[in-house]
Amino acid sequence: MHHDTWKGIILQKQGLLKPQSVQQICQNLNGLQTQFQPYVHIGFRNRMTAEDFHEGSWQEELTRQWSIRRTVHAYLKSEIPLYIHEGRLADTAYLQTEWRDGLKPEIKQRYHQIILEGLSQGALTRDQIKDLCRAEKINQEDEKRIFNAWGGLLRYMVERGEIYQEYGAKRFHLLKDFQPLPKKEADLEIARRYFSGFGPVSLADARYYFKENKSTVLDWMKRLDLKTIQVAGEERFYLGDLEEAELPDCLFIAGFDQLLLGYEKKANPFFNPKYIRNIYTLTGIVKPVVFYKRRFVATWKRDKGTMLLDIFEDISQQVKKELEDYRQMYEEVLKQ
Repeated sequence: MHHDTWKGIILQKQGLLKPQSVQQICQNLNGLQTQFQPYVHIGFRNRMTAEDFHEGSWQEELTRQWSIRRTVHAYLKSEIPLYIHEGRLADTAYLQTEWRDGLKPEIKQRYHQIILEGLSQGALTRDQIKDLCRAEKINQEDEKRIFNAWGGLLRYMVERGEIYQEYGAKRFHLLKDFQPLPKKEADLEIARRYFSGFGPVSLADARYYFKENKSTVLDWMKRLDLKTIQVAGEERFYLGDLEEAELPDCLFIAGFDQLLLGYEKKANPFFNPKYIRNIYTLTGIVKPVVFYKRRFVATWKRDKGTMLLDIFEDISQQVKKELEDYRQMYEEVLKQ
């Protein structure tokens, strides 16, 4: 199989050529990564009909919390037991010891209980939870530690299956009747979705996506009984059917999109590896990109409603004009 054929299959599977429901997007791609809310919102917009996206009720089906690679994802609330399975549950020792956050156990336990009691009265935002703790005379230093940049006490509560955060308004709710799936069962289902929704992929791709050691990934691959295919001389693995599709002239891909996170960045056929730092920064940012005529040629961003392109490939003036036409069209889409 040629790389261009593979790209068409991948874009099709990723939901970037034909609209999908939010359920299909989340189940095919293990949700969408959500470090930056505007990026993930565009990720959903790119995969849905305009009517479904703007109707908005799909957001009520989603949670926004830690998942694969311990990064924040948007996925179906009904699948919290899959992504916060027994192997991902936070250790209860967090409440019993000082750990690295410098918080005394009695402080953690006190505000843990205060937060649970507050949420029993109804959903609260992070700022409202802070106000709740301030009303109980929390000091400034303890507040910084409880609400630290890594998630703090709220992250512990999410990863214990005690609470969850909704996608849209980002309010926290109590999670009732939580029963996490066994680790082996959940890991295998998440891996099945990867090889089905992202494949054909290489072993290096899978290790990059899961951030797992080789033996663990190979064990999943063996248990899933994957199909294989040669893509430009490289063995790749997949599940399900491969539907070939014609490559579009231009696509605007969101930052931190699954198309950018599901494949080993140093060997991703969608772009020349010499441009890797134009897309993946040394500070961990994965920029939005422009797919044009079979490859990524630029990054893009929005500034006060205007889309700006940063072209990194050496392209002709004619191509720049064509890109400008596409930019204007997509800018109008995002304004809707």
